[in-house]
Amino acid sequence: MGDAVEALFISTGSEDNTTCSVQDLRTGTDLMRYKGGGCAQHHGLEMIHLNYVFAANSAKPLLHVWPINKQEQMAGLRFVVPGKVNALALTPDGNFLVAGIQENIYLWHMNSGRMLNTLSKHYQAVTCLRFTDNGEHFISGGKDGSVLVWDLTFSAAPLDTGGGKDSTDPLYSFNDHGLAVTDLYSGIGGIRSYLYTVSLDRCCKVYDLCGGVLLLSVVFPVALHSVIVNKMETTVYVGSGDGKVFAFHMEKAPRMKEYHLEEEEIQAFVGHTAGKAITCLALNLSATTLVSGGDDNQVCVWDVGSRQLIKSLPQNGSVTNLRIRLLSPAIFLPEHKQPQLFADSLKRMISPPDDNDGIELLIDEASSTGRKTPELDYTISYPGTDEEIILKLIASMSTGADAEDEAESEAEEVESAGEEVQSENEEMESAAEEVASAAEEESGAEEVQSDAEDEPSTSETSGVEVQKLLAENARLKEESKRLFDLVFKYISSDPPAPGDIPADKPKRKKARQN
Repeated sequence: MGDAVEALFISTGSEDNTTCSVQDLRTGTDLMRYKGGGCAQHHGLEMIHLNYVFAANSAKPLLHVWPINKQEQMAGLRFVVPGKVNALALTPDGNFLVAGIQENIYLWHMNSGRMLNTLSKHYQAVTCLRFTDNGEHFISGGKDGSVLVWDLTFSAAPLDTGGGKDSTDPLYSFNDHGLAVTDLYSGIGGIRSYLYTVSLDRCCKVYDLCGGVLLLSVVFPVALHSVIVNKMETTVYVGSGDGKVFAFHMEKAPRMKEYHLEEEEIQAFVGHTAGKAITCLALNLSATTLVSGGDDNQVCVWDVGSRQLIKSLPQNGSVTNLRIRLLSPAIFLPEHKQPQLFADSLKRMISPPDDNDGIELLIDEASSTGRKTPELDYTISYPGTDEEIILKLIASMSTGADAEDEAESEAEEVESAGEEVQSENEEMESAAEEVASAAEEESGAEEVQSDAEDEPSTSETSGVEVQKLLAENARLKEESKRLFDLVFKYISSDPPAPGDIPADKPKRKKARQN
């Protein structure tokens, strides 16, 4: 991409053989000319990636297609549509095409050429169409002043929702403009983006597509014909009907819903012929250069920061479309072959899906042995009815819960038994110490006494009792150690499975804690 340039695609309403020309935006060098398509309709120039150029004929019901590296149209391919196209739009992936013909919107699937639906919600001719950046929705504007937002999924595959509600109704219907909508722009974010519309009623309106509400209406002194917004959506550029481009800054937007711009506070790009409308606008990738085209047969390149005219490119007719793409000049070399990503024709009537609709795939041996999704075996039947299976599942779940409770109660009982043994062991040790001390005192007294006494000495008896107590103490210590080993082994091991617990074992209840 070291040799990448910003290419400017220009279509005009001239009667010469050139439908669209491509120039280097920086140097003005001609890169390519697409011929034989007549005059391109306003809002009627689109591209599929960097492979093909589409243009709607302004006088005939035709769509012309050129490979990006050839001047002539594709041989044997003519897209005949039901009527003259007023506006054209393609999804970013190039799979769906919408075209405004009179007051109707036609929707095609490009891979199969099948017409999916016809939408008729405008009361006058459609003037502009645009998809959101993710291709999930598209917006249409018409001469009736309405702006409609459509869901592509429901528009392509309408559903029978019942209750008289049509699934192909627009998602939003904005009827705030009083005159024809001339241009619109959708920001970044899909349905969560902002929508900017301009109209001949001198208003530029900003909508929030997430909530479907009008945020701001800016009223200019003259009618508006085009709009473009930078990627940060901080500055809005509108083309007026008197040959000027106005700039409006969104970071300084007023807090009122409708704001009237005065002459002295408008930042204007002045360089086009006065009284001629600015029909289209474009911004380069860095938003530092603005390109405008108008009915005065001029394409002007502006510096955004200083609003100075950099250069003027004269044309043979009024400018109808402007597009800027970042590309390498090598793609215009004729030896590159472009893959065809669409059908050879577009059907003119709505037809049901065909089994042959699709794209042929060539799979080699390496791909054929790849990972496959296992197929479900629907011949296997499971015993019991649905109620029995659910009851068995509930029973197994409850058994597992009871077993877990029982295991916990057993663990608590073992722990309490260990604590009791430990306390008993401590009591026995204290008793043994008391007996030993008593025996020592008694033996000392016996030594002081005379040997004349005939009674047997109690020291022997006391010594035997001490030995018994010590033996019992040792036994209790061994029992306590065994119980603690048992508790540690239970805690460190996994809880028993529900099937390992005998069914006839009585359930133990937890001791009630006071």
